[in-house]
Amino acid sequence: MGLFDKLKNYLNEEPDEEFDEDLNKSEKEKQASKKERKEKRKSRKKASGDNEDIKNLQKELKAIKATKKSDNEKAVVKDVCEQLVDVSYHMEDMKQEYKVVTDYLVDIQKIDELPIQMANDIIDTAKSIELMEKDKQKYLASENLLTIEQYNRISMYEDDVIKTVKELNEMEMRDGLLKSDMGYLEGEKEDLEYLRDEYADSITRIRGIMIGVFLVCFIAMGALLMYALAKRESVTVYALGVGALLMIAFAASYAKYLDYSADIKDIDAKHKKAVSLLNKVKVKYINNINAIDYLYEKFEVNSCKELEYQWEQYNTMVSDALKYSKANKNLRYFKEQLIVKLKKIGVRDAEVWTRQTNALIDRREMVEITHSLNVRRQKLREKLATCEAIKSNATTALKAAIEEKPELKSFVAEILESYRVSLEN
Repeated sequence: MGLFDKLKNYLNEEPDEEFDEDLNKSEKEKQASKKERKEKRKSRKKASGDNEDIKNLQKELKAIKATKKSDNEKAVVKDVCEQLVDVSYHMEDMKQEYKVVTDYLVDIQKIDELPIQMANDIIDTAKSIELMEKDKQKYLASENLLTIEQYNRISMYEDDVIKTVKELNEMEMRDGLLKSDMGYLEGEKEDLEYLRDEYADSITRIRGIMIGVFLVCFIAMGALLMYALAKRESVTVYALGVGALLMIAFAASYAKYLDYSADIKDIDAKHKKAVSLLNKVKVKYINNINAIDYLYEKFEVNSCKELEYQWEQYNTMVSDALKYSKANKNLRYFKEQLIVKLKKIGVRDAEVWTRQTNALIDRREMVEITHSLNVRRQKLREKLATCEAIKSNATTALKAAIEEKPELKSFVAEILESYRVSLEN
């Protein structure tokens, strides 16, 4: 049995296909060499002078076979060395983890065996840590009440916000009143314009009536004059009657005309005043709107209520930031106290318990952690046993290879030393 087969038997592995191919090739080469030898024997009879060349060729073939075999053996030995290195490093990592788990379980045992008074003191400190954690998270949640841009803007104008809220509130109320006044004055202006148009139409009608009365009277007087001339009778009485009617109609129409004219003058005065007031209100409204728009743009809000809301949220965030800072300070204090108390009773990794305070408070949580650690340690033991078996097989295989081929000792040592691994460990 060759060195390769012995190594594979130690490692419980099958020879590599590549090496099998090499062996097949060497067998074929052997058969080819046999044929060559036969041919050479025949040719020797024909030409004895070629014997030296044949011998040299045979030596070269043997050297090539020896080199191939040596290279394949080194490749297998190198694989075994790398396997030994990998498993050694892996075992070191698992041993470290095993130690950590064991230390953790020892710490739990020390905590479980504490006297009642000391245990209660540690539990009270753990409860204080949990309370501070909850407060910290609660205060931290207020960070999202405003965006960063909103918070920075309010912070920039912090001294002016209260005054601005008051001014904006007054301006928005004034805006409503000015709109109402403009609506009232606009309606009054339209009513006066409508009434003036009505009076103007009435004056036009009175003028028509007066013209009509004059025409009727003129026609009546002409008719009386023609009658008097034709009949040669006196029509003075009738003429006086027509004249009287004319004077009465004219007087009545003129009186009404004067009334409407006076009303129109009064309406024109009122209209002028209404227009003047409306223009003043419009100016005030425009100035008020411009001031409101400026403040809206300054704080990037759409109403006084929105600015007031942001101010309230800003105050909440500032207040919670102070409370968060205080809670964080208290949290650090209680964590330090817990670490000191746990170190006094010999707990190696005291800091880890500041993140597992619930296990110190709730016995069931501690039991769960203990069970989980025991399962983890058992799995580590099983893995270490498997790795130990692999390491032992690899070490035995390498020692056997060196025993059979002493020249491999330096080759193996060089590989292992580069990884700081010893064959004796």
